[in-house]
Amino acid sequence: MSIRRFKTLVMVCERGSFAAAAEALNLTQSAVSMQISALEASLGVTLFDRKKRPMHLTRQGRRVFDRARPIVMQYDRIVDEITEASAARGTFSLGVIPTVLTNLMPAALVELRAQKPELTVNVSSGLSGRLHRLVGAGELDGAVLHKPDILSDEFHWSNIARQTVRIIAPPESIGETPCEVFESQPYIRFGRRAWVAPMIEQRFLDLGITPDISAEIESIEAIQMMVGLGFGASVIPVGTAPWQMLPGLRLVEFGSPPLFRSIGLLSRIDTRKKSGRRIISETFAEVATRSVPATGAEYSAWPANLKLM
Repeated sequence: MSIRRFKTLVMVCERGSFAAAAEALNLTQSAVSMQISALEASLGVTLFDRKKRPMHLTRQGRRVFDRARPIVMQYDRIVDEITEASAARGTFSLGVIPTVLTNLMPAALVELRAQKPELTVNVSSGLSGRLHRLVGAGELDGAVLHKPDILSDEFHWSNIARQTVRIIAPPESIGETPCEVFESQPYIRFGRRAWVAPMIEQRFLDLGITPDISAEIESIEAIQMMVGLGFGASVIPVGTAPWQMLPGLRLVEFGSPPLFRSIGLLSRIDTRKKSGRRIISETFAEVATRSVPATGAEYSAWPANLKLM
């Protein structure tokens, strides 16, 4: 008999089915069924009435569940307390979207190095959809990304900041409205696989604008550089602080009302790194509110506690 089997029982009861419990525990449904059968064999009782649909706890099953649930909760609290003590040490694998990689992340990692020097953050970059899948598969401890339209029960979400979707135009360009900008400038489109892309396309439709697409790029930094060189104008999510943009670019509102998206830290509910998740999300959120970097200067090198993957 093990705590794992009791946790499986509690999860089945709380989620309402073997299938839902299997998804939450990142197991196959057959593995959940085997654990419940093994628990029944070790206790010598039948926990579920399998003749009914949906299945119901038997009277003995209810007694076992009522006693197992506080034990499982106490076990989880012990684990959380232990991991809290070690949260400032070890590693945290973090995914970040392009709009975070080149602006918010370096400042946040500098802050983390100052406050938690023994915490190493392994960073990989990608679009929101890919990072969402990696977190779900347990390949990342967490990811800073565009908030999903639907957040399933297996995930935990911590808000970090709200980004405004704006037009960026070359320094010498003309035009004060979206129509005026794209009448004179070709359009550098942010990659269509990005979760923000449908929002941008819908706003173009609402404005009655069919831009002249000259390129499609998934790198926000590359788009900013091309706009700065006069290649065209683009529409991207812009950080909450002015230092997060390359200097010299013109910002134009992308219609009214302003278009926003939320970014935050996504992780699995069952992660063993809850404290690390809290430290990272709070640091990113605090840095996002600053009007200038903490160092007061540009970052010329990656922080020592950062490993790019």
